[in-house]
Amino acid sequence: MNQQSFIYKFLLMPQFRVWRYLALIIFFTIVSLNQALTGYKDIMPLMGRNIYWIVSGTILFYIMTVFLVLRTILKYLLSGKYILFIISIILCAASFTAIPNIISAVYIDGYDLFCETTIIDNLSAYVIYILCISGVIIPVFLRNWMISNQHLSLLKIKQESSQVEQLKEQINPASFFKILNKSGALVKTEPDKASTMLMKLGQLLRYQLYDCNRAQVLVSAEISFLRNFLDLEKLYSPKFNYTINPVGNINGIFISPSILLPYVQNIMNTINYDREMQTMNIQINNLDKSIRIIISITVTSNSSLQRELLKVEERLNTLYRDHYKLIVSDKNENTKVSLELDKI
Repeated sequence: MNQQSFIYKFLLMPQFRVWRYLALIIFFTIVSLNQALTGYKDIMPLMGRNIYWIVSGTILFYIMTVFLVLRTILKYLLSGKYILFIISIILCAASFTAIPNIISAVYIDGYDLFCETTIIDNLSAYVIYILCISGVIIPVFLRNWMISNQHLSLLKIKQESSQVEQLKEQINPASFFKILNKSGALVKTEPDKASTMLMKLGQLLRYQLYDCNRAQVLVSAEISFLRNFLDLEKLYSPKFNYTINPVGNINGIFISPSILLPYVQNIMNTINYDREMQTMNIQINNLDKSIRIIISITVTSNSSLQRELLKVEERLNTLYRDHYKLIVSDKNENTKVSLELDKI
């Protein structure tokens, strides 16, 4: 593990950049010396002291080309200009392959570039140069790719956190103003009722400010929150009533906070209080591996209701991903929302 950690740091960490460049210089120096000792072995007597200049120039050319690759050609890869990147790699490998051929043509009379042996040697050398250049590029590309992925992951986390925070603040401000206006009007005529409304409003705010800062809350706490919210609606609208029926033991079970409120609010916004008494029924079933919540009420048919309810599904995707089932039906003025959440 220590060896792998060192290799990872050496290849990708910025503090090892100088050492990586030094390793490249050593590598291409060895390649050039090997090329001089083996490839130019037969013509070294003809080259004389020029061999030193040729080897030094070759090393310098290799190093300058590799730095050009790292500084310029790599940008084509990172910016998605793949055709230019491939063409640049091909030209770099071709220039490396051309060096020994040019030197051999200068010192060997009648040098045959197209003989079978020369073609095979050039092809093998060409492939090796492509692999070498790719090997230089891969660590730099991996580092930039990892940094980009980390940046995207942070942006995704921030986006999801923002969506979750928006979910925690789903009490419509209009509901607050409606209750405050109603309680203000009742202060002189029905002070006890006004006091009860303000007390329950304070409990809702306390839940939003403190409990909703947690990632998960108890189902029992969420039910208490819904009761306070619906009690306020009852105090405001005498023709509204509700029932909440937990089935099974719901103690110790957690869900995301305020996950049910958007559905309750959207349904209540369609209620016509000029009609007969409206009763909302909320049933919560504790299943083996999930919690099933069914919200039903008879309301005036509203074509926009189902669309509004399905919009909230985006928040479920953020919090539960594939661990939920949502069914919204609106038949014969009987609106039903069936939501099943996997236990956490």
